[in-house]
Amino acid sequence: MYCPKCFNNNLSICSHGVIHLIVNGKQMDAGRFLYNLKKEDLPEIQKSFHLKLEEFFEWYSNFKNKQAITKIEVCSGDFVCENGCHIDINSRFSVIDVLISKKSIINFLNDLGIKYKLHIELKQD
Repeated sequence: MYCPKCFNNNLSICSHGVIHLIVNGKQMDAGRFLYNLKKEDLPEIQKSFHLKLEEFFEWYSNFKNKQAITKIEVCSGDFVCENGCHIDINSRFSVIDVLISKKSIINFLNDLGIKYKLHIELKQD
């Protein structure tokens, strides 16, 4: 990934950190989970993501005025530039297709949308 400071393709995810799940700009208080690439493989991280996404859908399905799910952000601030650039503490970068594939996210969304009777209408970036 490209570093926002030096603009080189030297940005990589840290071996451990926190992943945030934000749907339609909404995040639960518990809308994040830890990952550790030294102890977990990608399927385990995807399973953790799926559980967190299901928690969100269960929470969101209880809203009275539910809107269609149009945007999902799966991001982390735990990235490092190989050139040693200082990355702002408030910066977050997508982990889609880094730790969790876009295809699996879409499959999870569709399955959970049916289960919790929520309409999925993702907008293309």
